[in-house]
Amino acid sequence: MNHASIPAYVALLASALLPGCSQPAAASEPTPIPVKIERAAVRDALGPSRYSGSLEPAVRVDLAFRVGGYVSELAQVKTPTGSRPIDKGDFVKKGAVLARIRGGEYAEKAKTASAQVGEAHAEQVLADLELERAERLFRGKAITRAEYDSKLARAEAMKAELEAARSRAGEAQVAVGDTMLRAPLDGVILSRPAELGTLVTPGQVVVVVADTRTMKAVFGAPQVLVEKLAVGAPVSVFVGPESEARTPDRLLEARVTRIAPAADNSGRVFSVEAALPNEDGRLRAGAVVSVRVPEPERADAELVVPLRSIIRSPTDTHGFAAFVLEGDADRTRAHLRNLDLGEVVGNGVTVTRGLTQNDRVVTLGATLLSDGAEAVVIR
Repeated sequence: MNHASIPAYVALLASALLPGCSQPAAASEPTPIPVKIERAAVRDALGPSRYSGSLEPAVRVDLAFRVGGYVSELAQVKTPTGSRPIDKGDFVKKGAVLARIRGGEYAEKAKTASAQVGEAHAEQVLADLELERAERLFRGKAITRAEYDSKLARAEAMKAELEAARSRAGEAQVAVGDTMLRAPLDGVILSRPAELGTLVTPGQVVVVVADTRTMKAVFGAPQVLVEKLAVGAPVSVFVGPESEARTPDRLLEARVTRIAPAADNSGRVFSVEAALPNEDGRLRAGAVVSVRVPEPERADAELVVPLRSIIRSPTDTHGFAAFVLEGDADRTRAHLRNLDLGEVVGNGVTVTRGLTQNDRVVTLGATLLSDGAEAVVIR
């Protein structure tokens, strides 16, 4: 082969190889992974922490009979067409009889116990008279000491029997009173599980009464928040889900009235209560609320990212990390950053090292990424 033919040979070889090489390159080009992002923000700019909770009455009483039997009567409420048994939402006064069970059996027991008291009393009177006669005879040496002691013992026994009979009669009378269920306070009926004719057992809830003039917003708070809260601390309560919290007339100011001394075993959060006045009755038990707890002023700014953006660090079994996107383009590369985390703040967590303000942190799709992988932001 002469030197003049070398360029032509190289050109021919390149034209034969280049098309075959270009096809695998196009086929191996990776598809960007779709992700969602949020920017790392300064904690002070996020405003107060938010927690979901519910409204409960300040005072709630579950009423039950101390004795068992069939429900024979329920308190009645007047209606335009007549009357009906009390039910949810009805107001009741303190001392009102809300329900009764059949009391015939208990009344008979009370009568029997009363008769036994009378019988025991007669026996005691007779024993006392016999003891008086025995004392006179003993002083006159007409009977022995043993005979006198026998009369004395009988008199003491009859006295004890009378006391026992009175005690049984008192218990029977209390049982008669227990066949009636009275309202312990002015309040609203929250529920009435029993119906006429229902067989109830001692301790079975028949009526639930609550004082709704004061309600309490109950929510769970993590330990880091509880350590900063105190009874009397102000909170803002939005009645309804957070999506509706912009409605001005649903914003209520309240103060913390109770902080649970121990955390819940399942969620490891502490129950916190904040009292709300409810004289007009607008607040209803069971309603969903969103509670905002103001953050204390800080001298230093802290970055916060959503909890869902945090993953386990692949290089440190005890550490945490997050994926951060390069630049501001929608299609770019994601890089793994190891992070030092601080406290949990609502649905976010503070970051003490590893991020800078406005870093774009991946919140959805992080489990599909690897360090340096290409990602595309979806809206």
